[in-house]
Amino acid sequence: MLDFLKDERAQVSIEFILLTGGVVVAAITFYSIQGTITSFANVTANWTANERDVAIQKLTR
Repeated sequence: MLDFLKDERAQVSIEFILLTGGVVVAAITFYSIQGTITSFANVTANWTANERDVAIQKLTR
C-alpha cells in the first residue's frame, strides 16, 4: 500500500512540474510574440482601411 502511495505521489509531482513548465513556456511564448501580433493587427487594419477607401472611391465616381 505504501509503495502505491509513493508511486502516485511521484506521478502527481511529475504532472505538476510538466503543467507548471507548460504554463511558463506558454507565457514566455505569448510575451515574445506580442510585438508580432501587434504588427499583424496594424497591417490588417491598414489593409482594411485601404480597401475601404478604394471601395468608396469606386462608388462615388
